[in-house]
Amino acid sequence: MSELQHIESIGTDATGLRASMEWRNDRFVHVIDWFAGEQAFRLLESVEGSDEEPWPPSPALQQLSVEQRTQSRQVGLMVGMAGNSHWSMSIENDNAERSLVFDVACRVADEKAGSLGTTYRSTVPVTIVDHVQKIAELSIAGRTCRIKIESTGRGELDHLEIDGNLIKISPTEMPPSWPATVRWKYRLFG
Repeated sequence: MSELQHIESIGTDATGLRASMEWRNDRFVHVIDWFAGEQAFRLLESVEGSDEEPWPPSPALQQLSVEQRTQSRQVGLMVGMAGNSHWSMSIENDNAERSLVFDVACRVADEKAGSLGTTYRSTVPVTIVDHVQKIAELSIAGRTCRIKIESTGRGELDHLEIDGNLIKISPTEMPPSWPATVRWKYRLFG
């Protein structure tokens, strides 16, 4: 299987974020580190399920392709399957914003959908600072990083929940009929 791959969003001051995708067991785990020069500080790690769970805490992603779009633009494209559902996720860097954009979707076969979303374990303090705009802050090495829920065009922002050191991002969308594709999107700023 594929070895460790990265997508970075590093500013001109040599600080920023790196998403690393690593194959573990039967899927890709992704971790987010904040960089300051040569020093790396772990912010988040995706909470994964097992091959026994049809509705894992984070998307079950088994294939990965990292592409260089322009000199400074990278995108990671991942797909996978759990139970009867198909998952996809893209991670794109935005160096001007010093951010990583995550766009996630799940093709759900029927109304018996379990818990959809992405769950992270935070290694640093995290607090929701804006419940309306759905923004959380993470403090690391004197720097404040943010997670912000992005619009998917439906008009309603998705859920952002904090439970101790766990961060759950889940869709508000409930389709009128099945099968359906459910989508959620968020951005990490470093």
